[in-house]
Amino acid sequence: METQENPLIGVIGGVGPYAGLDFFKNILDNTVASRDQEHISAILLSCPVLIQDRTEFILGNAPENPAFAMFECAKRLHVVGVKYASIPCNTAHSGVIFTPFIDMVHENLPGLVIVNMLETCVSHIKQNLPGIKRIGYLASKGTYNSRVYHEYFKAGDGFSLIEPEEQEREQIHEAIYSKDFGIKAHSSPVHDKAQRILHHEVSKLLDRGAEAVILGCTELPLAINPADFYAPVIDPGKITARKLINLVAPQKLRRD
Repeated sequence: METQENPLIGVIGGVGPYAGLDFFKNILDNTVASRDQEHISAILLSCPVLIQDRTEFILGNAPENPAFAMFECAKRLHVVGVKYASIPCNTAHSGVIFTPFIDMVHENLPGLVIVNMLETCVSHIKQNLPGIKRIGYLASKGTYNSRVYHEYFKAGDGFSLIEPEEQEREQIHEAIYSKDFGIKAHSSPVHDKAQRILHHEVSKLLDRGAEAVILGCTELPLAINPADFYAPVIDPGKITARKLINLVAPQKLRRD
């Protein structure tokens, strides 16, 4: 399947399932192609039953580090010849999960490059939005508790992160996880209540002085349309999908 001209790219999905599908859709949407054969060879591997919830692990409610199941998925992609892959999950990039995962990949899967979603997001902002330093972000409780965004958006680089208050974090978390109206339970279509909560929280961060807002959970782009806001609302998944395209077929990358 893989050729020198068109290396295989892969997506470790299932974290969550619709977020992985949205990421894969971003690959298709950002590829210049007028017929089937002009699209890039890519594989979405969605194994949600294998991978523990990342937030539950960080909060101490799940015993097994998701890194091990993520590595098992990476092994499957490696076997079929994937050269570049990514994980569309912000919480999975926290050090306690991502570091052991990437160590296992480096030691056991030669030739497989994992494109770091948060690292790619930082680079994108530095290159394309260099004047933006005050950044708000919406995320799950696991992402907030792990402080993973602080690892990448460093104060030493001039960044200042604006986070919702504790009560607002709970509402954002419910908009993602609630079985009654959360995105994970109601992904297609997203429940109106979840959309209202998240739209309101983006607006609040902008009102508090955020120059841009990052959708720091890969479920959030399912519910939020960046065009609804006057300031940049950034989807790290879309940016990373474009990075994968650029790595394997830069001539096919659609202008953003």
